[in-house]
Amino acid sequence: MGSIPTSRLAAVRATPLFSALADEALAALLGSFGTIKRAAGVVIFGPTEKAERFYVVLAGRVKLYKLSPRGDEQILHLYGPGNAFAEAAVLAGGTYPAFAVAVEDTTLLEIGRRELRRAIEANPELAMGMMAGLSAKLREFNRLIEELSLKEVPARLAGALLRLADRAGGDRFRLKQTKRELAAQIGTVSETLSRALRRLQDAGLVSVRGAEITVQDRGGLSELAEGG
Repeated sequence: MGSIPTSRLAAVRATPLFSALADEALAALLGSFGTIKRAAGVVIFGPTEKAERFYVVLAGRVKLYKLSPRGDEQILHLYGPGNAFAEAAVLAGGTYPAFAVAVEDTTLLEIGRRELRRAIEANPELAMGMMAGLSAKLREFNRLIEELSLKEVPARLAGALLRLADRAGGDRFRLKQTKRELAAQIGTVSETLSRALRRLQDAGLVSVRGAEITVQDRGGLSELAEGG
């Protein structure tokens, strides 16, 4: 494992796809995959491209999004270190279903279909890990569809802020995405997001200072997120 950086092992270990592998097996697996770097703003793939490889974020952030017929951007996911993306497209074949772009300077582990097949033949447990990871993503997409179709913007925003707080490990955190990106992520526009955020502040649920957000009433925010 000496030739594999510890940070790279940790990032891939955080991915459900590879989390069950022993260190030796993980290091051997990583030795067969390459890494790529993409500067901020560079497109990694688009929906017209054939899905031949998927990626794990080692450093930086990646945004997956679709464009509406009017050209509006709908952010599907923002991925950071330890997150895999496009694996379902690679397994299903065909083309990628969305755009992927580096939000900041990003390093990715690149996993091709052929290399993955060899890895699964060598370690069948890898297939079980992939199924678990894909199931988790399916649940996340189902949640997104439910929120966009059934909940108003303040409820969607409340849920998004709670998830960000959970990932940050505390009720005070800084937004890593812009407000425009957060608005697109919950299916709205910046102006509507700002009004919803003011509503949450006026209700005493959160406080906002620039990019820093503090959850002041987690119970109330949870109730709003559930549509209460």
